[in-house]
This record gives sequence, structure tokens and C-alpha cells, in this order.
Amino acid sequence: MKTPSLLAVILSLAVSSPALAAHSADFDAGVDASAVLKAAKESAKKDKTAVATYYPGGRRTIPDCVAFTFSPTDNPVSESVYLRSTEYVTECQPVGDPRHGGGQNCWERPGYSYSQRVQVTLRDRQPLLPWEHDVFRVCLDGPWLYTNVIEAAYDYKLVSAGADSGRIVLSPTRKIPMRPDPVGVLADLSGQFVLNFKDKWSSYYPGENIVLKIALTKEVKFWPDYAILTKEITVPVAEAYRFDLNKFAAEFSEKPAAGKDYYVAYSIKRTGKVSKNDFTKALETSRVSYAPASLAFNK
Repeated sequence: MKTPSLLAVILSLAVSSPALAAHSADFDAGVDASAVLKAAKESAKKDKTAVATYYPGGRRTIPDCVAFTFSPTDNPVSESVYLRSTEYVTECQPVGDPRHGGGQNCWERPGYSYSQRVQVTLRDRQPLLPWEHDVFRVCLDGPWLYTNVIEAAYDYKLVSAGADSGRIVLSPTRKIPMRPDPVGVLADLSGQFVLNFKDKWSSYYPGENIVLKIALTKEVKFWPDYAILTKEITVPVAEAYRFDLNKFAAEFSEKPAAGKDYYVAYSIKRTGKVSKNDFTKALETSRVSYAPASLAFNK
């Protein structure tokens, strides 16, 4: 579960002196860290890798981080993971004659090394939708241990965290809409341009609408493919959706050619309160050879 993830700033445990190993610094129970967690999530989107932390006096530390992922059926107590962070110190020695400019020769050597076993517990965990998950990042940066939310279905409150024990306890507060399942709706295109969708999670979205963004695309050998129809269709959520794309023939940028290969690139957006109102990443149907209805009948 040691997955590279996003680095953000702090929901932190600090110690009095960076030259010492981390002391115990438990937070008081019930500290509301939701605002800090929200800021951390935004920062986490921008920071792709863990980077060294630099300090005055020629010191830097390289953090060691781990991402803990909790799926709907996972144990609310994570496994214990060992983290190790090393401090590096820059030392310099004068060289040459200082009366004539002189200079210095500098090098870097390992300094203190810090280690800690870490574990995350979700207290009073609330249910997740089948495709949702909570992801937290914990980092040891020199003597400091800190965590942030990468992605979660709830705002989380920091209940306690011990630098000596490495045990971080979080508790959910309000529900946060997450992105819909990127493969929760799958499509199939026939050679007569009939497009069928199946909605795996329709029962979780009663009374809501869904937006289907489609691009009927012509496959071109040795040249970029291009769309001959792009459209967004909004319909009530159901177990299945069926569209005869020939009904939009007046909007085609060119007449489709019989025997040529076509496919649909599509994405979906849930527009209610259950999920975040963002389009999913585009998927594609299988390629089909276009056979107008009259040709198909003649066969």
C-alpha cells in the first residue's frame, strides 16, 4: 500500500527541536481540522511528488510518505507501515587565498535519520457508496509527522495523533460528493448507429438526471480520427439509455460512409447531489463497420 501520492501541507505534529527525534505531541480530542484538510486537498492536487525540505544552515530533509486507501468494505484500521526520513547537512571548507578571492569547497553528508511506524484509524466510520474510497497521505519529514487527505467521501476531523506511537485517528463529519464511477455507465454502438448505455448504479441516483456527452467518430487510417457528431443529451437516470444517432443526421458534419469504421467516445456527468457534477474521463465503444439500415436489411 506504499503508493506514490500527492504531497501537501500540514495537519501536523511538530517537535521543539529539529535536531531531536520526534517527541510525543498528541492533539486534543475533537480538534476540527476540516478547514485544514480542505486546503491540503487543493494543495495535494498540485504537488505530484515528495520533495526535499530545506532549512537555514545548510540542512535539508527528504520525506518518506505512504498513501492509505480505505474502500467501502475495508477494515477501518490500516496496516502499520514503516517510514524513514534522512537529514542531509552541507559542510564547507575554505580553499585558496582569501586575499585573492579564495573560495570554499562544499559537500553534503547524511545527518540524523528518523524512523516511525505509522497507522491510520477511521473512528465512527460512515458508509461509502460502492465506487467511493478514502485516501490519506502520511509523511515523515525529519522529526515531523503529518497527514493530509488526498481524496475522501467525508470531511475528516483529526481526533488524535501521536508522534511517538505513529497512530493517527480521524473521524468523518459531513458527506462530500465524490466523482462518479468512471466506468459506471458503459456504451455499445451497433453498425446502424444505435447507441445503447447500461447504468450500473442507477438505483443510487433516484430522481436525478444524467448528461451523456457523445462524439460519433470516424476512424481514419494513418491520419487522426475525427468526430462527425458531437452532442450532449440529458435524460432522467434509468438502468439503460438508447439513442438512434441517425435521428441527428442533420447535425452530422459529413455523410457517414457505408463500410467505414466508426466508434463513439463518451463521458457522463451526474447532475444531482449524490456525486460531484464533473464529467468522467472519456471512454470509447468498440469500432463498428457502418451499415445503413437498408444495406443491413438487404444482407
